[in-house]
Amino acid sequence: MFNTSVQNTLPITGLLLLAAMHLQCQPTQKEDPVKSLLKPQTAYTTYQGQVGGRKKFMLADSSMVILNAGSRLLVPATFPQKSREIVLDGEAFFEAAPNAHGQPFIVKTDKLTITALGTTFRIRSFTSQPGATAYLLKGKVRVAKTYHSDTDNQPEILERGQMVLANKDIDLMEKETYQPAELETWLRGDLRFKNVPFMTMVRQLEDWYAVTITVEGNVSSVENITASFQNNTLQQTLNILQKVAHFSYEIKGNEVTIDVR
Repeated sequence: MFNTSVQNTLPITGLLLLAAMHLQCQPTQKEDPVKSLLKPQTAYTTYQGQVGGRKKFMLADSSMVILNAGSRLLVPATFPQKSREIVLDGEAFFEAAPNAHGQPFIVKTDKLTITALGTTFRIRSFTSQPGATAYLLKGKVRVAKTYHSDTDNQPEILERGQMVLANKDIDLMEKETYQPAELETWLRGDLRFKNVPFMTMVRQLEDWYAVTITVEGNVSSVENITASFQNNTLQQTLNILQKVAHFSYEIKGNEVTIDVR
């Protein structure tokens, strides 16, 4: 039989120490990183990207959204009556509709806030990653850090062919140039590989479908890949590639494991 008298003989400090150790061992529930971006006492509708594919839909103000895999877009119930501010965790392309009242279209992430009127642009900003990018295709947008910087809070104005690279860990935001044709290719869903090494193809697939891919086995004997795809899902793409590169794969959510034979 358990002797309860042993517990009663512990000094008060010992009991407090045990209690503290017990609390430290309890798992803590991680708070959603986008919570701080939401307006208080406001209901939101959450749109989730399709696993291994993209989800295209229209917002209430006729703005068009293409939401990539592993991404989510939170739209307040007051949109667009009170404001046109939405919250993104992930990657999406926006075609912001003009507004008769001059309301700006605002996309907020944990790193960048993009403000536009009628324009088209792409954002990639996952809360799980320190880096973020914003690409302007048409029109003009204002890009600023969402958080307060101790060194530089100056926003950038982007025009066609310009982009922003950001990294929250090192408090960096820089304006660069890019080829708009690359974004137009992404919009068409036109994925092409021309004599590229296997691991280069894997990194491109990660970027294209917003997934994480782990490769097992020896890839040194795999020949360079040449293939093209048009609006294929990740599973459709892998089904074709596995016949060329001789591998098996498994998809679990946004995690992919490739086993090279």
